[in-house]
Amino acid sequence: MSSIYLAIKIGSTTTTIYRQGDGLVLKEPSLIAISGSAVKSREIRAIGYEARNLQGRHSYGISVVSPIVDGLVNNSELATLMLRGFIRKVCPDRLFRPNIRALLCVPLGITAEDKKTFQKVCYSAGITDVTILPAIICNAIGLDTNIENKFGKLFVNIGGGCTNIAVLAQNSIVQGVSLNIGGKKINTAIEQYVLDKYNLSISQQTSEKIKQDIASLIPTYSSTVDIEGVDNSSKEAKLITLTSSELYPIMDFYFGKICDAIETVISSCPPDIVNDVYKEGGYFGGSQVVFPGLEKYLRNRLGMQIHVSEIARTDIWGAGKLIDDPLLLKKIVLAN
Repeated sequence: MSSIYLAIKIGSTTTTIYRQGDGLVLKEPSLIAISGSAVKSREIRAIGYEARNLQGRHSYGISVVSPIVDGLVNNSELATLMLRGFIRKVCPDRLFRPNIRALLCVPLGITAEDKKTFQKVCYSAGITDVTILPAIICNAIGLDTNIENKFGKLFVNIGGGCTNIAVLAQNSIVQGVSLNIGGKKINTAIEQYVLDKYNLSISQQTSEKIKQDIASLIPTYSSTVDIEGVDNSSKEAKLITLTSSELYPIMDFYFGKICDAIETVISSCPPDIVNDVYKEGGYFGGSQVVFPGLEKYLRNRLGMQIHVSEIARTDIWGAGKLIDDPLLLKKIVLAN
């Protein structure tokens, strides 16, 4: 029987899959579109990008669902169906019934029950063998940083659904935490701000566009974006202009909380490790590290050098490197 080895990250906003020998083969929204309310009559209409294109079409009897919330499985049945569909995309040779093994990246510090749920989703989706590792360790491997020695290094991954913070040394986690703060929380806060100040309802796609276009961590940053929503009084479409300065309090609030958590994690480490971290600085990655002024903001708040990585070369690439290096994978699994 042939064998396929995958590295998988099922995130709150994006699912990525790395196939051994082929590299990154899938990066799509963690969304599934369904029609019908009862389980027996439920029909899967689309997954990934195709599902995202159906968002906002509830009047046609279609619901677009994210089965992963805050980095954890919120609906195991829909998560299974979504993952099964993604695996079919990247493993068309499943017709020959290959043995599918997977290294799954998960949030830091998940409970035993959450881990079982992730395993169940993978097995039900057709994966025969699953190894689970914290995504933050895979992130460090993806950055080509040495975590085998005794010197402590700080890694922070700010994603769509959650933020993982960890100090690593000797292939294991010295201290770490997972926060349910990420891009989705910022989007929701933007939607609420627009509703409160302008009495305007906007979609998730619109709040994401606002964030991408004008959000920053520079108080004096000057940029604008025109958006359209539905006026809650007249029920008619209305166009407004938002400025980046309006969003700064939102950005400062959430990134301030992340900085507070980072300082707590560092202070919980042994003194020698704390010295290592402040000497070398912190490594930051994830989909939410693209905002203007981020490095300076973090440097001022944390008092250390900040290394911001390219988004692509993070956890899924690290997981891919690990499935290509079974000896290193074994060392890390045993250490954790």
